Amino acid sequence: MTDPIVKTVVVKCGAAKAFDVFARETSRWWPLDNHSVSAGSGKAALAITIEPDVGGAVYETMHDGTRTDWGRVLEYVPGDRLTITWHPGSGADTSTRVSVVFEDQGAGECRVTLTHSGWESWKDKAEDMRGNYNKGWDIVFGERFVACAK
Repeated sequence: MTDPIVKTVVVKCGAAKAFDVFARETSRWWPLDNHSVSAGSGKAALAITIEPDVGGAVYETMHDGTRTDWGRVLEYVPGDRLTITWHPGSGADTSTRVSVVFEDQGAGECRVTLTHSGWESWKDKAEDMRGNYNKGWDIVFGERFVACAK
């Protein structure tokens, strides 16, 4: 079994705002120019969307306006938690799971913990995929999200 990735950050806003930035303003902080399916063709994506309901889609609007699915919403509790299936650039048969928990810490701060699990879907590529995402989440979550969650 491949261990989950767990990343925890503290941001300078409350849980409700941090959740909104993560789930509703994703395109504002997501690196569309290099962490997207569209970037694979050398062009920045236009947007990342997380539909705000259980069963909703998680998708990228590519540089040409077409849509590519990244996953589905499993839990959507504003200010508290978001859980999604995750398969950007690949089929749903290789879906992993990303869960993000938001916890107010007082003094206008929030602890946000991202857990990325389910690597078994990648079979013999699981360790490599985990390693790539481990580095990627440091940039996407640890730098870009943190910089916008204020």
